Amino acid sequence: METDEELVKRTLKGGSHHYGVLIQRYADYLFGLGMRLTGGNRELAEDISQQSFLKSYSYLKSFDSRKAYKYWLTGIAVNCFKDMIRKEQQYTGLDTVHEPSYSPQLEGNTEFFNLIKPLTEDEKILFTLKYIYEYQINDIADFLDQKPGTVKSKISRALEKLK
Repeated sequence: METDEELVKRTLKGGSHHYGVLIQRYADYLFGLGMRLTGGNRELAEDISQQSFLKSYSYLKSFDSRKAYKYWLTGIAVNCFKDMIRKEQQYTGLDTVHEPSYSPQLEGNTEFFNLIKPLTEDEKILFTLKYIYEYQINDIADFLDQKPGTVKSKISRALEKLK
């Protein structure tokens, strides 16, 4: 079985079909991450997965082979989630204009989604990366372009909310 780094090199040499192997390898992982970050919203999770793969393919030349491909892809997925949230917040909420609103059907582990419901979007990212995917504080800080001390204090505040 080829390593992720070998597949990236082959893709960059003009073998875009090799990228399909990476998509197959990480599709479930990205979808699961998206489900957790969006609180079980299947449509948004699928969008995050697709956007992450598109961006990673577009920026494949900037991949640093000193880090794992999965690590790099996770950072892209987190940024895609943050971009989607930012875009959604630009628009007036439907409930403020007294129109019917859409409630997504939650799928999967609803207990988990109910647990993290009181957290802000940033806190959901931190909680999910730390306690579900078991990333180290330094890795999370790197994904979010924050200092490790900041990440630690935000995680601590998120845990206080959940008590």
